Amino acid sequence: MLVNPDVFKDGSRIYNLDETATTTVQKTCKVVAVRGTKQVSKATSGERDTLVTTCCIISASGNSLPPVMIFPRKKINPRMTKDAPPITLGLVSSSGWMTTDLFPDVMKHFIKYSNSSKENPSLLVYDNHESHLSITALNIAKENGVVILTLPPHCSHKMQPPDMCVLFD
Repeated sequence: MLVNPDVFKDGSRIYNLDETATTTVQKTCKVVAVRGTKQVSKATSGERDTLVTTCCIISASGNSLPPVMIFPRKKINPRMTKDAPPITLGLVSSSGWMTTDLFPDVMKHFIKYSNSSKENPSLLVYDNHESHLSITALNIAKENGVVILTLPPHCSHKMQPPDMCVLFD
């Protein structure tokens, strides 16, 4: 698909997709107390940590699309995204990680909220992880005017814009 490069000039049609691990339990922190104190209290959850993958999509102009959250479950429950940002897409996988089967849903989510079409194309940059290379997702992207640019393996931590300028932690 040939796209006029002037479409991407202002950065509003260039997007970057990146995933990060989000925990559902707060991390413990250090407690400061007077030396020699016998009992020091700290409040923290007794729950075990649960990993939730959060897929963030950010445009070069600084706007962000609603995130995608992948929960380690078999069935989705609407309460899981209750306090998440509005219009968050909740998905499930047994591991809580992105899979080839889930990525087409992420691509549809991107197309919907970026208003991508053949008349209004967009460039989507992301890492070359195997879960992102679903033939189904690539076909959906092509049909909806999404040009995909993948970063070479083992260098996204240096080349991917969210890893270089946006702190997820």
